[in-house]
Amino acid sequence: MNLFKRFKRMGRAITESEDLKAWKARFENAKNQYSDARNKIKRRESYYDGTRQVQANPNTGRQPTKQVINRRNIVYELLESEVDSSIPMPRVRAIHASDDDKARKIERLLENKIKTCRLYEINDLMERVVPTQGGDFFFVQWDENAGRHAERGDLSVAEVHPYKLIPQPGVKEITDMDYFFIQEAMTRAKVKQIYGVDVSDAENDETMQDQASAEDIVTVNTAFYKTEIGIGCFIWCDFYELLNMADYQARYLDHCAKCGAVMRHGICPECGSKKKEVRKEEYEEILEGFEVELDKGGKKRISPFTMIPEVDDDGKPVLDDFGSPRVKKIRKQVPYYKPNIYPVILRRNITHPNTLLGTSDVDVIVDQQDTVNKGCTKVNEKLFNGGSFVTLPRGTPVELTEEELKVIRVDNPNEKSLIDVLNVQPNVSYDLSYIETNYNWAKSTLGITDSYQGKYDASATSGTAKQYAINQAAGRLESKRTMKNQAYAKLYEMMFKYWLAYADQDTPIQYSNSAGEHEYDILNRHEFLKLDAGGELYWDDEFIFDTDPTSTLMQNREAMWQQADLKLQSGAFGPVGDLETAQNYWTLQKANGYPNAGMILDMIEMRRKKQEEMQNAMSQVQNGNEDTRQYSGETEGQDIGLPDPSGM
Repeated sequence: MNLFKRFKRMGRAITESEDLKAWKARFENAKNQYSDARNKIKRRESYYDGTRQVQANPNTGRQPTKQVINRRNIVYELLESEVDSSIPMPRVRAIHASDDDKARKIERLLENKIKTCRLYEINDLMERVVPTQGGDFFFVQWDENAGRHAERGDLSVAEVHPYKLIPQPGVKEITDMDYFFIQEAMTRAKVKQIYGVDVSDAENDETMQDQASAEDIVTVNTAFYKTEIGIGCFIWCDFYELLNMADYQARYLDHCAKCGAVMRHGICPECGSKKKEVRKEEYEEILEGFEVELDKGGKKRISPFTMIPEVDDDGKPVLDDFGSPRVKKIRKQVPYYKPNIYPVILRRNITHPNTLLGTSDVDVIVDQQDTVNKGCTKVNEKLFNGGSFVTLPRGTPVELTEEELKVIRVDNPNEKSLIDVLNVQPNVSYDLSYIETNYNWAKSTLGITDSYQGKYDASATSGTAKQYAINQAAGRLESKRTMKNQAYAKLYEMMFKYWLAYADQDTPIQYSNSAGEHEYDILNRHEFLKLDAGGELYWDDEFIFDTDPTSTLMQNREAMWQQADLKLQSGAFGPVGDLETAQNYWTLQKANGYPNAGMILDMIEMRRKKQEEMQNAMSQVQNGNEDTRQYSGETEGQDIGLPDPSGM
């Protein structure tokens, strides 16, 4: 912070609320206990980036005095070999038979959100962070400012680095924590835009790594915590309280400050006032009738209105002129859906007991990386410190110029015989062998083979053997894929629940049918309202979320095309060369996204129609000839009224 802002800060009285004091105290305690883990996070990151530092001797504790000269970053190489850019596709299963169609719609919704929520970019980042740090976090929110033209808000998914998430001390599972903190660097202008608070004289958190030196950046701290009514959220920046909500996942709507009606597009529909105040809403009004499914089966039409008796201020019924109770018509209400879950999902690398994050790949090969760094530096020094030495008689003058030919003046032939060149070339073969040994140790520890890296593997003498070696390496990494699939399954469930809670408008869905043709649909969250046996409406979120085990192959179009070629050659589509076989083959290729497959299908259809026309024409000709022959046979030998040539 510059000097002017520091004086400005000193000149004002700083008053902090009791809530702010309490949360800052919890935060400082949690941050202090998480400091060792943060230091490890920075150390792992430095190894991935290729640090020139090496560890101290564990026996003596002596720190090294030199840095690495020539680095071979095996951490980066091996971790990049594990990167899987594919995203597990969602698979939703219904618990109730009547919900199968809804489950398919949820799958299509999530497949669309994968693209709009930048999951491919987030996955690419996590593929590096997860093996480096042992884990990483998804952060799901509903962004009111996002969405298409006809939508108000949309899902937002972000990545939260383990350095920025500070857990409750002593708790190893996010779902078991009473609270945790997230630190985020924001510009002062963005803080004012989002929260409406000017933080121009706020100080930055010096522990936020590279953001600490940026003058226009401040650290925003967010605490998520459990309450009796849901999930709470407390946000502050330095001594500024930005947000304090004990039930932040509930619905908060703008109400008219005069009459209390819900505002519509910034204007009160009852009195026309524009003055508003934010209130928490437990129920939403049903604006129009719709059909809902019944628990016992079937459907029922729900009217948006219901009749209730009028009562006075004392709670007594109001009677009309005939003495009958008066009734009034009001809109039916249904409780708003709330996720009631923390908005954070942990993706672990490999599960490790008694730790929040999983096992880090960097931690298990850090000794090999240090040894390789030291060995490469030693080889570098040996080679560059070696060279050629000239022996001369004392006093022999030598011209030290840049000319190619150097002149050495000698007095007699005996002096010439004393001139010699001594080549000093150190032997580095043992050093290189030891470096390669440590590299192979690191590969073996992580379960990575040459075949898995795409390198030449002398042990694989055939294509089948090479594929077997790749499969063996993939089996070693199966645990990591399992943890990835589990994290994405939880992510998809959370994304659906946030959509169910906050998506007020119809959501358009685009998908491909079995023929590879694009189709379009609409999904509304009210489709998930059900009527129980007691006549109460409730939200149906009873689905099982998983990932498709074949999604990796389905995303690799080239592999799918090659598989279709093999099936064609094996006769799975029918006889090779037959038009029907070609039509079946190209229909599948169109579904797999093969370029111009639709055009080829049209050409096949034209050829098939031409063949049918030719066959029909030939059939008509054959039928005509048959009729002619039949007519000739019928008239042969019959009297048709011609005169007898014999005159009889």
